[in-house]
Amino acid sequence: MDYYLFLVKKFLGNLLMPVPISLILLIWALLFLLRKKTRWFGVFVVLLATVLLFAASYAPLSSRYITQLEARIPSYQNNNELSDYIAVLGSWHQSVDSLPVTSELSPTAIVRLTEGIRIYRLNPGSKLIFTGFKGIVEDPVSYPEKLRELALALGVPETDILTFDGPRDTGEEAQLIATHFPAAKLVLVTSAPHMPRALGLFRGVGLNPIPAPTEHLGKPCKSWWTFPNAMTLARSEYWAHEGLGYLWARLTGQLKEPTDKN
Repeated sequence: MDYYLFLVKKFLGNLLMPVPISLILLIWALLFLLRKKTRWFGVFVVLLATVLLFAASYAPLSSRYITQLEARIPSYQNNNELSDYIAVLGSWHQSVDSLPVTSELSPTAIVRLTEGIRIYRLNPGSKLIFTGFKGIVEDPVSYPEKLRELALALGVPETDILTFDGPRDTGEEAQLIATHFPAAKLVLVTSAPHMPRALGLFRGVGLNPIPAPTEHLGKPCKSWWTFPNAMTLARSEYWAHEGLGYLWARLTGQLKEPTDKN
């Protein structure tokens, strides 16, 4: 049952994004535009799809709602209380023998790893925890192993790296870490838009990690005179993905807010 819920979550998460929704609206509008009696409604649906795409790809608008999400949790501050483990959450990779490991890992993965190593060096005696998907037949090297490879190349001792293959999403990562490190002083590293959901999921399994958000996407816009662009659209899709993921986690009872009782 959990497997099918996972597939449903992934399907809905990919479908309910600005681009797929806009395409669905445009196809729907075409059906109305073909009939004279409903042509006015088709024009309205085309306008709705256009407004959605504009709002999602126009930086002065998207930066506002992305910044509001990211501002909920401040950046990591070293408070002189050393942590035992630095957990760097998963992203994605693709193994290609002819490419360096920095090209095999996603940009998000590299940013998270860099922040994890920075915090690791602020906490002498700590260890890095890498979690993520175990790999597929076409790519048998797991994501945590790729992170480990890059961390070693950046000077982290092998004895300070712990890898755990298998978790498919953040909820499973939280459960795995709670099983192995239930009472450890833990720093949680992930992208800033993802942090509210990740922190809630970790609290839901009984952990209370120190958040260390990175890869902040919301940046101040100095001017409203700018064109919509694909990069902004991708950031808006990330924001929408996190919003849906947060809602799903609440509906399935996995997430715990700081103010939740018991």
